[in-house]
Amino acid sequence: MTANCLTAVKIKKMKKFIVVVFLIATGYSYAQDLIILRNGDEIKAKVTEIQSGVIKYKKYTNQTGPTYSIDKSEVFMIRYESGDKDVFGTAGKQDTGRVYNHGVTENPTEFVYDPTIGDPYCQIKKPFGGRVYGERGNEILYRQDMVFYGFDMTYLKLSNDRKLGDGVEIVQDYYEDFHDVLANSMLPFKDIRNLMDKQSMFLGKTVFPNYRYMNYQDFVVAGPYCIPFEDLKKIVRSYVLAEKSGVGMVIVLENFNKEREYSLIWVTFFDINTREILFAAEVSGKSGGGGMAKHWATGVEVAFRKMFFENIYRPRRTTNYQIPEKLLFY
Repeated sequence: MTANCLTAVKIKKMKKFIVVVFLIATGYSYAQDLIILRNGDEIKAKVTEIQSGVIKYKKYTNQTGPTYSIDKSEVFMIRYESGDKDVFGTAGKQDTGRVYNHGVTENPTEFVYDPTIGDPYCQIKKPFGGRVYGERGNEILYRQDMVFYGFDMTYLKLSNDRKLGDGVEIVQDYYEDFHDVLANSMLPFKDIRNLMDKQSMFLGKTVFPNYRYMNYQDFVVAGPYCIPFEDLKKIVRSYVLAEKSGVGMVIVLENFNKEREYSLIWVTFFDINTREILFAAEVSGKSGGGGMAKHWATGVEVAFRKMFFENIYRPRRTTNYQIPEKLLFY
C-alpha cells in the first residue's frame, strides 16, 4: 500500500472517530431533562408528569427510584432532552398581595419581587450622561475587599412610545442572550476588575436569576421609565447574599429607551453587612449594533466604560459638581 493510501486510510479512521465522539457527547448532553428553578438552582432529572400545581420527576442518576414533586411556582423553565423547553408563568403576579417591609435591616433569606419599584413617568435622560449618589465615593476608590454580583435585570423596562412588542416573548427569548453578551463578551468580570484596578475583587453568586420572579407582561412600557435612588436602596436590601462583609458591587439595568436609543444603568456599591449604598452612579450610553441583544448591550457597555469609568471613576469625580455640565443629568 502506498504512502498516500495509508494517509487516506488514517484520515478516514480519524473522521469516524470524531463522528463517534461527537455523537457520544451530543447524546450525553441531551440525555436528561434540566429543571431550572427561579433561584438559579438546577436539577438533572427525568420529568414524568406536569400537573396544575406540581411537577413530578425522577432523579437523573436514579431513574428507577422514587418520584419527587416540586411546586410549579418554584420552577422557571424545563429544558428537555430533546432540546425543547417549557417556560412557566411569571411570578410577579403571585406577589401582588404581599406586604413589602422596606425598613427591614437584617439580610433576607429569600428574594421577594417588589412590583412597586420603578417610576414610569420619570424625566427622559441624556443618551450619554450621568449623575452620582452617596456620600462615600472616595472610599470606593481605594477599597479592595469587593464582591461583584453581576448584572441585575429584574426591574429593567423597555420604553417604546407605541408600546410595541410582547414583553413575555422578549423576556423569554432575549433575557438570557442579553446577559450572555454582557457577562461573557462586552463586560466580563475580568475586564471590570482590571479597569477599576481591583485585583482582590472576587465574583459572588450572580443576582441575575432574580429576574425570573418579575412580571414579564410589564416589560414593555410607553413612558421613559427609570429606577429612583430610593428604589435602588430597596433592590439592594432584597438581595440574598452568602457574604457577610465587604463592599458589594452590582450593575442594575434600568431602561432600554427606544425613542432616544440609550441604555440606562446603575453602577452600585454597597456595604454587604448593612446594605447601605456607599456610592452609586446612574449612567447612560448610546445603543447600537445589529441584533436585539447586542443593540441594547452596546448601550450598557458604553454607559459603563465611557461614562462611568472614563468620566466618573478614573477622574475621581465623586460629586455631581465635578461632572461636566454637558454630561450631567438634570
